[in-house]
Amino acid sequence: MPRHFLIRRAARAAATSAAMLAPVSFSLATQAETPWILPKNRISIKDPIGKKHILERMVINTEARERVILNVEMETVSFVLYQVGTPEGKVLKSGSWLLAPGNNELVLDARDWPTGTLELSVLTKKDLMKLDFTR
Repeated sequence: MPRHFLIRRAARAAATSAAMLAPVSFSLATQAETPWILPKNRISIKDPIGKKHILERMVINTEARERVILNVEMETVSFVLYQVGTPEGKVLKSGSWLLAPGNNELVLDARDWPTGTLELSVLTKKDLMKLDFTR
């Protein structure tokens, strides 16, 4: 089982959706006889603004002691899972964030969070990226 919370959460979601599908025979012989079919139309995922990852464009405001504000500009709709934790692995806050075109802002309650270096992880459709920030 993966150690990162967001990867475990995505794996559980995938397992849940797979359990809802009709049962399919997955014997080795069946899989060996099944032809490998490539898609006829490739789906291209548009690169983000300036070809930078969402975390490279995100502004993290830690000026106020009781909250942390995440701000990012988007061109298209996107759905991400986020997690804020300590470098030792303690999860302080996690959740999902639906990003719309334009300016997006997420205010996180940080009254009980420690000061010092924290990690922000964002899981997108393409990848998982971590960013350290100081509070």
